[in-house]
Amino acid sequence: MGVLGKITFNTIASSLGRVIGGILALASVGFITRGLGKGGFGEYSTVVAYLSTFQILADLGLYSLLTKEISQKPDKEKELVGHYFTLRLFTAALFLFLASILVFAFPYSLEVKMGVVITSSAFLFLSLSQIFLGVFQKHTQVYKAAIAEVLGRTAQLGFVWYFFTKEGVLVSYLSALIVGAFVIFALNLFFTRKLVRFRLLVSFKEWRRITKETLPIAASLLFTLLYFKADTILLSIMKTQEDVGIYSAAYKVLETLIFFPAAFMGLMLPVLSRYAKNNKEKLSLVMSQLLKLITVGAFPVVVGGALTATTVVYFIGGADFLASALPLQILFLATGVIFFGTLFGNTVIALGLQRKAMWAYFAGFVFNFAANIVVIPQYSYIGTAWTTVFTEILVTTYLVFIVRKEVGFNVPLGALTKIAAVTAVMGLGVFYLTTPLQTPLSVFKFIFVTLSAVSIYTLFSWKAGLFSRISID
Repeated sequence: MGVLGKITFNTIASSLGRVIGGILALASVGFITRGLGKGGFGEYSTVVAYLSTFQILADLGLYSLLTKEISQKPDKEKELVGHYFTLRLFTAALFLFLASILVFAFPYSLEVKMGVVITSSAFLFLSLSQIFLGVFQKHTQVYKAAIAEVLGRTAQLGFVWYFFTKEGVLVSYLSALIVGAFVIFALNLFFTRKLVRFRLLVSFKEWRRITKETLPIAASLLFTLLYFKADTILLSIMKTQEDVGIYSAAYKVLETLIFFPAAFMGLMLPVLSRYAKNNKEKLSLVMSQLLKLITVGAFPVVVGGALTATTVVYFIGGADFLASALPLQILFLATGVIFFGTLFGNTVIALGLQRKAMWAYFAGFVFNFAANIVVIPQYSYIGTAWTTVFTEILVTTYLVFIVRKEVGFNVPLGALTKIAAVTAVMGLGVFYLTTPLQTPLSVFKFIFVTLSAVSIYTLFSWKAGLFSRISID
């Protein structure tokens, strides 16, 4: 199987795993929202957003840099994985320990504060699991991470369902999250050890080298995190937990969807890294082809998602969460932009332009934080959703500018026009089948509408010649 064949297989497998994992995760959210209500789910989301912040602080860009280094230095893979894993273990434990202490300075309820302390272990497992993804990407075996994801989500859902039947409280559902995270970590560790028999390595000299190299990526991730998670934290401080719950129900959908471009571009990163080092002309050609592929995925997600948002949030949280429909419609726009941001963000790493990209994410953070401070008091989660959209547009535009200066790729305007036209046809079909838009569809009709949309989009895309072959050696 060629490189593209392996990438295609792993993308399909990881996407399928993510679809299943996403369904399981949303099913868990469905039980949690119904078990805890808007306020309780708001507290649950506050714990998760708060700990996610410190988890990403501990990332330091290690996963992305490891993927690049083991792709360019395969003879040193065992040592590199050992150093990176040990460094991640140290930084994650340190930052999550600080999170457990600092939470007592926030104006949260005692339940939320104790929830943070208890659940920090889950985020340690998740942080360590992420480092293994670099190994899977290098060996083009990301499907193994998908298996771990599905089994971990299944374990979590099982415990969530059990606590739901027993009328569990906040800490119950957080315990289910810990179980799921541990299963994911244990399986990823097992699969990685089959590929690379690494061990814990402590070398402060090597850690200094890695840290120096990864600082621009770490700074970029920090700023990305701050505008990705700060909205929920600011909502939790400036508004009620009910507002947090409504916004988080919508945001969960965005977090599920943006995995797909991230998974695909993660698999492409080793390829882009090789071209960036040895063949800029080929990199330019591949960039144009990838831009077309990302557009094929992004446009229908935005249009179809916006038209079915009411049904999606109804499935997630029931009638009590129908207010999440409007912020979800807005966040679908942000999702589409993130698809493109993922392409150019990974290209920046492949080109070694992390220092320049850092300013793009810094600009996004400054804008997002300032805008949220202004809009949240009056517009709450609606203002936050729009702020997310404009932040992603700002950051992605900046990344495009950085990449375009280094690699003169062509924008396939003809293909983009065809994709827009095909998406419009699909959108008209979905609009006709879902009218009135504010009324949730039944499960069977939603499935029928989804299959119809996929069929329409696939048929017209094929007729328009959008499925041409992409060549990657």
